[in-house]
Amino acid sequence: MTYEPRHEHLDLAAGLLEPPPRRDTFAGWQRWRTSRGQFTAAPRLTLAQWRALNPRERSLYDLHRTATHVNLPLQETPMSLKVSRLVNRRIRNNALKTRPSTRAGVMVTGWGYQGKTETVCEVAAAFEDAWLAMHHHLHPQPIEGTRDLHAPVVYVQTPVTAKPKSTCQALLGFFGAETKRLTLPQLIR
Repeated sequence: MTYEPRHEHLDLAAGLLEPPPRRDTFAGWQRWRTSRGQFTAAPRLTLAQWRALNPRERSLYDLHRTATHVNLPLQETPMSLKVSRLVNRRIRNNALKTRPSTRAGVMVTGWGYQGKTETVCEVAAAFEDAWLAMHHHLHPQPIEGTRDLHAPVVYVQTPVTAKPKSTCQALLGFFGAETKRLTLPQLIR
C-alpha cells in the first residue's frame, strides 16, 4: 500500500506553506470564499495499513493527519444553526431592502473560540455565492463612473470600541482605498 495525497484536492504542501487569506481585503475575501471547503481530510488508515507505509509515506500521512486535526470543520450545534438562520435571514432581507432607512443588524456574542466569526463568515460567503449567481443570470451592467467591482459582502475587523471613523477606515481599507488624513465626512463620502 502507498499513500500519496490526492492531486485533485488542495495541495497539502501549498496549503501549509501559504499564509491563510486575509479576509479583511477584497482579494483575500474572494480567495477565502472560493477556496473554503476544499481541504480534504486525510483518509483513515488502520494501524496495519499505516505500518505498511514506507517512512516517506508515513511522514506525509502523519503531516496530513495533523493538518486534518487543526482544520476540522465547525460542528453544527442547535445554537449555531439558530445563529446561521438568523444571520442568513437578516442578510437576505437587508439586501432586498430598497429604502434608505436603517437596516437591521445582528450581534453575535459569546466566549472565545466558540465559532462565532466562522459561522457568520460561512453564512456571508454562502450568501455571496448565491447573490453573484443571481446577478450572473440577470447580466448586470457596470455603472458609469464607478469601479467595476461587485462586492456583496465586506468583512472588516474593528475593535470593541469602534467609532464611526475607524469603521469607515476599515470598510475603505477592504477595497484598498487610502484613508490617511481624511475627516469623517470625507470618509463617508
